[in-house]
Amino acid sequence: MSDQPNSGGRGLLGWMSSDGKMLLVTKFFRTLAFGYLSTALPFYFGKDVLNFSDFLTGIIAAVALIGGIALTITASLIANKISRRTSLSLFAFLMLVSGTLLIVSTNVIIIFLAVFIGSIGVNATETGPFVSIEQAIMPQTTTDERRTYAFSTFNLLGYAGASFGSLLAAIPELARDYLDFSLINGHRILFALFASTGLLLMILYRSLSRRAEVEVTRIGRLGLDKSRGTVAKLSVLFSIDAFGGGFVISLMISLWFKQRYNTPLSAVGAILFVTQLITAASFLIAGPLAKKIGLLNTMVFTHIPSNLLLIGVGLAPTFETSVAFLLARQTLSQMDVPTRQSYMTAIIPSEERNAANSITNVSRNIAAAPPPTISGYLIQSSFWAAPFLLGGLFKIAYDISIYLSFRNVKPPEEKDK
Repeated sequence: MSDQPNSGGRGLLGWMSSDGKMLLVTKFFRTLAFGYLSTALPFYFGKDVLNFSDFLTGIIAAVALIGGIALTITASLIANKISRRTSLSLFAFLMLVSGTLLIVSTNVIIIFLAVFIGSIGVNATETGPFVSIEQAIMPQTTTDERRTYAFSTFNLLGYAGASFGSLLAAIPELARDYLDFSLINGHRILFALFASTGLLLMILYRSLSRRAEVEVTRIGRLGLDKSRGTVAKLSVLFSIDAFGGGFVISLMISLWFKQRYNTPLSAVGAILFVTQLITAASFLIAGPLAKKIGLLNTMVFTHIPSNLLLIGVGLAPTFETSVAFLLARQTLSQMDVPTRQSYMTAIIPSEERNAANSITNVSRNIAAAPPPTISGYLIQSSFWAAPFLLGGLFKIAYDISIYLSFRNVKPPEEKDK
């Protein structure tokens, strides 16, 4: 089978090269693991297992995000030097080590180390080293006309993986109820699955072809040259969005439902399963909508109403209405993800995409690191609406700012419109 992308093609995803299809597989299995960890970890750290405070749980989430920052910086420095395939395999190996550490120790320092090095998923939306490199490869797997569809499919598989992963988060309770396992050993099953996912990804990444690489003939400061100003502006704007999103990452939503409504792990997993499945389905609309109204318009005009609904989750008076607002929010909340990825890679030269993805993702991770600790404190103090109100307002500020800043910057396929 040819690795060359084409506009038509035969069979399922015939317009995408084999490297692109492999990245869809790795995305699914990786977010499957993130799905169950981001749902189950607050319960593992809670009173029934390790008895950590909500504030400490927030700190652990922040450490995981800081680890993502360090690994994403590493990705920007090494991906084009030692090859993208080798870099991805290295980060997968760290997942294996991370899962192993969580199995063998409950010491808080070891837990900090595990979440720092393992790209531990605290959210279904990735901002770590894997996605930085995969986003840089994805435009090379298809044509400009199909690029947004490629990113939509990439994210659809990611959220589908996270969705089913949320259901797997019920394993500790099921193992306790039906197999007479202790809760801590039930959680160790999840950690073993996470470590095994790292091993699987190591194997899959080595099967990528040489076409996943890019020849860099000139590297400016931080790996940027022509796009330096654009990347700087995007980094600031994406940081505002990520700061708002940090208040309501999946791990904190799981904790919020646990503490606000005393919702059991299996029920939280079911809620997140449905929300992420709805999100995955929304990606089917993102590509056609972007083709009709443009990438930037799709990013902004779906994101603003979704953030108003996010505020509604926190202000809702009952469990049922909170869930209803959350489900409604997910129909729109992530349609900006594939369109944002497509838009950014379209306006950045191919040889600078690794650096651009890494720098913007580092900026996002830095901005997202403090809010989980704040959310943990707010939840512990019973300020139930505050995380959602803060998250929604910051994200709306981002929507308005990016529209005003980039409304005249068109990707190649929209320049004639």
